[in-house]
Amino acid sequence: MKSFARTMRCAGQAFCKVYRFNKPVVLLSLFVYFMVALQSNIGIYLSKRIVDQLSTNNLYLLMGSIALLLSFQLVRLLLETYSQLKSRRMQMAFAVHCENELVDLVAKTELLDKEHPQFTGDFSYWSFINGKYLESYSTVTGLVKQGLIAAVSLGYLLYYHLYIGLLALLVGTLKGIYDLRAVRRRVTINEEMMRQSRGYHYYFDVLTGSQTQKEMTLFQLVPYFREKWLRKKDEANALSMQLETLNLKRQASGELLSIISSGIVIVITALLIYKGSLTIGDYVAITMALTMTESNITMMFASISRLTENAAHIERLNKIESDVHAAARLPEQVEPYPFRFQDELQIRNLTFRYPNRDEPALTDINAEIRKGEMIAILGENGSGKSTLIKLLLGLYRSDTDAILYDGVSVRQLDRIGMWRQTSAVFQDYIRYMTDVRDNIAVGNIAEAHNTDKLLSVLAKVGLSKTFKQGLDTKLGTMEDNAVNLSGGQWQRLALSRVFVSEDHELVVFDEPTSALDPVSEVRLMNEMLEHCRGKTVLMVSHRVGIARRADRIFVMEGGRIAEVGTHDELLRKQGLYQEMWHQQKQWYD
Repeated sequence: MKSFARTMRCAGQAFCKVYRFNKPVVLLSLFVYFMVALQSNIGIYLSKRIVDQLSTNNLYLLMGSIALLLSFQLVRLLLETYSQLKSRRMQMAFAVHCENELVDLVAKTELLDKEHPQFTGDFSYWSFINGKYLESYSTVTGLVKQGLIAAVSLGYLLYYHLYIGLLALLVGTLKGIYDLRAVRRRVTINEEMMRQSRGYHYYFDVLTGSQTQKEMTLFQLVPYFREKWLRKKDEANALSMQLETLNLKRQASGELLSIISSGIVIVITALLIYKGSLTIGDYVAITMALTMTESNITMMFASISRLTENAAHIERLNKIESDVHAAARLPEQVEPYPFRFQDELQIRNLTFRYPNRDEPALTDINAEIRKGEMIAILGENGSGKSTLIKLLLGLYRSDTDAILYDGVSVRQLDRIGMWRQTSAVFQDYIRYMTDVRDNIAVGNIAEAHNTDKLLSVLAKVGLSKTFKQGLDTKLGTMEDNAVNLSGGQWQRLALSRVFVSEDHELVVFDEPTSALDPVSEVRLMNEMLEHCRGKTVLMVSHRVGIARRADRIFVMEGGRIAEVGTHDELLRKQGLYQEMWHQQKQWYD
């Protein structure tokens, strides 16, 4: 009973969601379904009359019945065509609406959750679920149509012969119940198929994607990754075959019941015709009504089966949306505080652990960063540098009030307002496959149409003469006339995003010049530091030479800040920093 109530609740939710989106088209569809049900059963009656009138000499009545039947069929065709055209347009618009909601859902999901390996599988499933609202709406309206046709057809059969009507009702119900029994298994297989798909899609992209072809060719990796792709594909195909087998068994069992019931009805009607109780026209009408009754009752159960299956998915999506919105809300606070950074950023006893790891990524971090300071953060790979930066920017949420801007915990701040006053160039910056304008303007999208400013920014990073079509030059591989840049050119374009805005209070550079040649590196570094004069700068780097220019240096090791000081102070300590300094100095001696 709970399952049925859940099905009805989710079906109602889906119908109401589409109804609110476009009421006129929904009402039109319901009207057309009612007319189709009416026409179908009028067609049975007219078919009976035509067959019976063939044995009479009244040509006018025969032609009149034929004309009437064709007229009803023509009206049905026109109504259905018009309704389908309107419905198709509505469905396309509603699909875009649902995709927009999915984009919003992903945007509201915490970055930490989005970076979890499970998220890729979850997103595939979310995309799959997202289409279930429209599918459930179509199923509900189809259920109305099937119910109307089945009810009138069943009444027709019961009028002619009680047992024939009851037989049609029984067979349709048995076929439907058999279909319902497989719902839970189908839901499980579909969910697993969505998760399995990411594996073979990834390996197929590795084999065919333009970004991988250099190593595929040089290292002759195609056979190796082809084997991995085929293995994943076989696993996915095995699940697909399970689902196909389940469906074929259901269909075959249903067809067997239909054959048996049709045989019984043919025998009964043949005997009644032989006795003179029925006419040949009655036989035609009964067999038509039988098929319509049985098939529509079966389809009703199939519709309920789909609604039950979709209800499980929709309820899951409702839970996901609820969890995402709950995670986005601030604890014990209605309104967040506006972001201000005028004095000091404090880090107090910060410990952070990723959800899929046992060991903490950061342990007992304590530090103060004054407004306007340039802080260099050094450390080996995995020492916690990037994790610390994401926490300071509010991209990750700490479980405690360990990070405070001017005495206010980052957990209580308006994060959107905070991000408007911060900028960052990450080591894994995005290469947007659009045009040069977009790739610069993402640093401050409000300046996207400020051509003069964007051109001046392009000059600062040494790319003013690189693009023949200027800011409108297409980049990447999405269009035939696009330009693909070198690694250093892409990094310059990423660095240009910092220069678009003058209002940032905090600027983060994560290995900002790793792909640049030495001359370009020095020139761009000077440009960046001049632009960031008076701002707080966090510079993540492996290069001690860059760190030397900082006001202070944080040296990280094993998720802790092991050393803090200026370049000269840390050299005198003769610790980790001194070791890094001498190791890198050897490159130039």
